[in-house]
Amino acid sequence: MQETRRSFLPHVPGPSPWLVFPSGKDGDIHNFFNISDPNKRSILKNFRKLRERGCLVSMHGWLVIRGFEYENYWTLKKDICFLWNPDTSGIIRLPSTNLHHIDRFNACILTSPPTDPDCMVLLVGNNFFLFWQLGDKQWTKQYYTVNHNPYDIINKVITCSDGTIYAFTASNDIFATINREGCGTMSIRWFQIERPRHYSEARGFWSYMVESYGEIYYVFLHHTGEHDPLKYVEIFKMDFTKRVWVTVESLGEMVFFLSKYGNMSLSVANSGIKGNTIHFAERNSLYVFGVGDESLSVYLPCLNLQAPVYSPFWLMPSNRLVKVYKENANTTIWDELEIEKTNNIVKVTKERVEESEGSYWIDLPRDILLSIAQHLPSADDYMNFRPVCKKWASIPPIRWTIDTTGVTTQYPWLMYSNRKKSTCSFIDPMFNVTHCVDRTELRGARICFSKDGWLLMSKGDRSMFFFNPFTKVTIDLPDLSRDFAFRGLSFSSLPTSADCIVFGVNTFSTDYVCIDYVRLGNQAWTYRLIPNHVKILLGNHNPVFYDGAFYCLSYERHLGVFDFKNNIGQWRILTTPLPKKSFDQNYLVECNGEILSVFVGRNGSWVEVHKFDFSTKKWTKLRSLGDKMLFISRSTSMLLKATNKRNHNKIYFPMSYNDENNCVFYSLETRKWHSSFGDFCREDIYNTKEQLHCTWIQPTLSWKNHFL
Repeated sequence: MQETRRSFLPHVPGPSPWLVFPSGKDGDIHNFFNISDPNKRSILKNFRKLRERGCLVSMHGWLVIRGFEYENYWTLKKDICFLWNPDTSGIIRLPSTNLHHIDRFNACILTSPPTDPDCMVLLVGNNFFLFWQLGDKQWTKQYYTVNHNPYDIINKVITCSDGTIYAFTASNDIFATINREGCGTMSIRWFQIERPRHYSEARGFWSYMVESYGEIYYVFLHHTGEHDPLKYVEIFKMDFTKRVWVTVESLGEMVFFLSKYGNMSLSVANSGIKGNTIHFAERNSLYVFGVGDESLSVYLPCLNLQAPVYSPFWLMPSNRLVKVYKENANTTIWDELEIEKTNNIVKVTKERVEESEGSYWIDLPRDILLSIAQHLPSADDYMNFRPVCKKWASIPPIRWTIDTTGVTTQYPWLMYSNRKKSTCSFIDPMFNVTHCVDRTELRGARICFSKDGWLLMSKGDRSMFFFNPFTKVTIDLPDLSRDFAFRGLSFSSLPTSADCIVFGVNTFSTDYVCIDYVRLGNQAWTYRLIPNHVKILLGNHNPVFYDGAFYCLSYERHLGVFDFKNNIGQWRILTTPLPKKSFDQNYLVECNGEILSVFVGRNGSWVEVHKFDFSTKKWTKLRSLGDKMLFISRSTSMLLKATNKRNHNKIYFPMSYNDENNCVFYSLETRKWHSSFGDFCREDIYNTKEQLHCTWIQPTLSWKNHFL
């Protein structure tokens, strides 16, 4: 029986799904938010029929709902299943299933909306299918065995727009096509496939299958620990001809929407929604991962949202997703500032042209403009000079190269890149100026740590090397003896010095710590598995080096110390009180013999800085940094003297607001987050974008003008 009502969701410009947060004590309150709504409003709706009932999947504008009815507090009467349309409140009641089955389902799909006569609900268990087709009076059960392997199971099922159903197993090396036969049974064909290669640094991940106009995508959201934030995203596409997963570097105009209860894709050409992104929600937050620049933006969709009872899900209130536009959208050709980098020579090849009226600076005589350009102090100023207008852009190019005998900058730049590409960007956090360069050494490599202008990098599962992005000098290290798996990496001194030590640490339990290290010039890494005399779990941060030892920070704020004094590596744990745990973000900083810890609450709800007292072995909370400033990132953190009073007592993070160059910092004076430019001021980090693959780096260089 179907119950329907009129749609209550308002019209929004363009096709886009609604993000739904189930909340309330019994999960019957739903908060709806649409990313295309120009007013960014949320809608609250109470559905009493959903009280104490959960969602199995959200597809085609409908949800498969399950729940239970009890005769009394202890006795189950029956289980309840039905299809529900949140937009119209339409309900289609399904036959009851066996309770024994309902708790063992690995996957659920709705093949098409109920308006389609071929509509089917398919539930998959460890060794059986349970399916219902429109008009059936009961569920049909059918057993399966994965390619004659009783230990493997189907854990993901997805349906394509052409009606084909694909199933994937937990082993990731087998998939199947499922077809409905006329006699009310399922036929299965098994195929062997090559497993997708996972990001070796990750300790855990969430995986999602997405169908996009006949193509099957496999998305991995990697994190480095159970409570650690997102670190990396991998996307694969199935090549059904070769039966392999192919790495995807860009989604183009596509957007993926991921959730525990169903995934969808959408073409956003000419819609106003930014393409090449992945949207997912966690708790009460919406996250958007930028595939192109490996960034993570966070938003608060619904104000005053109660703690969600169930995970949020996406809802497209229509029978079918909008068809992808077959024709290419008209594109506007922009004249951009492009920098040609060859042998560290910067030269303008194209420029942005702007028109202006009246007599201003742009009307200066050509010989004066040329003289100004020739006497600019740096290539950065020169790059900003030429795009001002057409006349200024007509000044002949001037060759600039990097002079590596220059001095170290007073503060670091933020370096970030997409590890699949060779292009990287440097942001000057004080002036919000971005410099882009091309370094082929960066393609396919991960930034692990930065110090004294050098990067410690890894490539593949076992390759490690040093790289100076300014001089382009590379220093190779021996291959690791086992696959890359570190919670933190660091090195003691310049890689050009003979006493340089590279140190890596990992932990798989609170009882042991795994340590790998190599001295520059050695032919192999040394591996140590050392028991902890105090149970600790190391945080996801890089160690710091001080007085011949590497210091590591745990979630509970213990300090683990690996001491190289007397050339004998010894591991000890300095016990400390437990003022507060942080499973979100934690960092360790060393400067002139002082060791600081920085802990950040979920979504920046609080920030604390503590200083370690070596005499008492305790942390002391700092209310102020005085005339210093902190630069924090997942790879490298620094404490430096502020360049001016305006920067005192600030903590810079690899985040931006509103614009990719508008850096965000936390002020220990105001206890709030601010942006370098504009009026951004919040007690959390919503509406900011973080660069995931980045580091703070202090270049030692100056620019040389070849005209002078």
